[in-house]
Amino acid sequence: MIAGLLVGAGACGSSGGGSKASDTTTAAADSGSGGGTSSGNADVKAYCKAVDAYVKKVKDATGDASKAAELGTQSQDLSKKAAALATAGLNADDATAVADCTKKSTDALTGG
Repeated sequence: MIAGLLVGAGACGSSGGGSKASDTTTAAADSGSGGGTSSGNADVKAYCKAVDAYVKKVKDATGDASKAAELGTQSQDLSKKAAALATAGLNADDATAVADCTKKSTDALTGG
């Protein structure tokens, strides 16, 4: 469900699963500040940090085709991370945090 929001509003869809929740921390580990969530789950924090970095890139890419082309791959990566988190047995608060971060990424794409 969460991944559907990102893929639906994002660029290219992503195929097949197989991602593990533990894979979600690698790309976002050094993407900057707090990630916009108060979650205690490291994977959720990493996902939200990756979303924040993505949103900044979307804003920076406005009107720049070369920057925008790079975002398709990053959108797919975020979609995979969201899908992995959706099946990771998160508690309600963490699931809400993932949904909020996903909404932030789709809003960046749709101007919302």
